[in-house]
Amino acid sequence: MRFYDHLAFSKSERRAIVVLLAVILILAFALDRKKGDADVLAGKEKTPPASSPSSKNLPQEDSEASSLFAFNPNTADSATLRSLGLSPFVSSNIVKYRRAGGRFRQSADLRKIYGMDSVAFARIQPYIYIPKEESPVPPVSSRFGREAKPQDGNAAIPDSSALRLVEEEVIIPYKAYMENKLAAGSFLDLNEADSADLVRIPGIGPYFACSIINLRRQLGGFVSTSQLNDIEGIPDIGDWVYIVPDVQQRINVNTASLRTLTRHPYIGYYRARAIMDIRRRDGRVVNMRQLYFLDEFSASDTLRLAPYLTFE
Repeated sequence: MRFYDHLAFSKSERRAIVVLLAVILILAFALDRKKGDADVLAGKEKTPPASSPSSKNLPQEDSEASSLFAFNPNTADSATLRSLGLSPFVSSNIVKYRRAGGRFRQSADLRKIYGMDSVAFARIQPYIYIPKEESPVPPVSSRFGREAKPQDGNAAIPDSSALRLVEEEVIIPYKAYMENKLAAGSFLDLNEADSADLVRIPGIGPYFACSIINLRRQLGGFVSTSQLNDIEGIPDIGDWVYIVPDVQQRINVNTASLRTLTRHPYIGYYRARAIMDIRRRDGRVVNMRQLYFLDEFSASDTLRLAPYLTFE
């Protein structure tokens, strides 16, 4: 047998070699394509060269300016303040300051709110309007180059054309806004007013109006204006509403389902389970005193629940 005869392959071996070479070519092609995709992705993440325009230098539309409007910081609700571009934290601090008895006498007072930065204040300052009965100094936009109150004896007061422009752009829109609000001495029944009525209360916008209606539906009606404090950030509207007593819906503790009890904001799942346990053990719940001795109910729980339960 000659030497090169040892180098010959059988038919099955040749077939296996062809298959192996095909697999190697496919893997090499796949790896090369994967590497190309990785290079493309890496190229996208790289910083564009200096010759190419940077996104920072491209003109951007000022969308904030279109959302600004005249507002009174002594009556605007948190939803209104947030729509002006103020952060939820700053909006909440403004509302809390008013609820604590604070008043804004001039636009500069708003700058003292905790969390208010100079950029945000400079952007909204031209749109702050405080009625004359609240401040002896009417606000003037800083775009006219001078404040309404001179800082020194030589400072000039803005001319009449500037003041007219302020009235057109700031005072008139605010007056139109207040025309839709309740007049002094007007009152609404808190258990009957709909959302269209509630937004007429100074300081109440669509957000708080919907929140009031949702809470009223969950409770079955209000028994006190203090229940509105369960809505975070809502201004004090006690001077604009009244409540007719004994109109709230009551839940029969001995016949209501677990789901009905659970859905009431003052009960919840665990207190509802405790009530169901008494019904299974004793047949019925006799009175509020029986609930008071349960670990799930505190004295304050039973006090605020009493107007909403019946034990018939």
